[in-house]
Amino acid sequence: MTLQLETAIGLGLLNPGERLPPEQLMADRLGVSPLTLRQSLAVLRSKGLLETHRGRGGGSYVTGTLPVHETDIARELRRYKSDDLRDLIDLAASTAGSAARLASRRSDEQDLRRLRSLAQRFATSSEPHMLRQTDARIHIGLGVAAQSRRLTSLLIQIHAELSPLTWGQVWLDEHATARQGHAALLDAIGQGDPAAAEDIAIAHFEREGALIIDQHLALLTLDLADTP
Repeated sequence: MTLQLETAIGLGLLNPGERLPPEQLMADRLGVSPLTLRQSLAVLRSKGLLETHRGRGGGSYVTGTLPVHETDIARELRRYKSDDLRDLIDLAASTAGSAARLASRRSDEQDLRRLRSLAQRFATSSEPHMLRQTDARIHIGLGVAAQSRRLTSLLIQIHAELSPLTWGQVWLDEHATARQGHAALLDAIGQGDPAAAEDIAIAHFEREGALIIDQHLALLTLDLADTP
């Protein structure tokens, strides 16, 4: 429960200043007891991610963002076996490719404006947490532009796993390449070119996947070197 809400904040699905639904409604939607929900909200308040106000006009509001820490990325990378990590990246690439292909056929001007706004925010950002968040939201936005609830839901699940592995220090050198990839992808979608959109989306994830695998292997090598 706590992880679900923290993930939503980390992916930018819940943003600073946004008010959460009433506790009973949110508990019903998430399928948890009000007590479990209140305990989760208390954990998020302790992390500085939420504030809760009582009385008229009260409620829980998002007040923070999830920072990017190298130690957190390393810990998450160490949780994976190499094969499982490659499977996750393959799933991300193939799903993004399918969403991009459909988006090139189904998206409207509003979808493209939203995606271009996110791409512009990514291009002008330098803070790792903003780069992580906007990168994920562009990818999730492909499902929305594809007019597919199931694809959107799957992309959210994928990025809930992938995003904590991304945009550490080694990624910052790839900012320009990622920016160009987003621009090329949105151009292909805007031009209604399904084949190009799919190829660009897959290539984009393969580059990002290579960064993740390289970091993972570097940590494995370091751990082996430290083993007596």
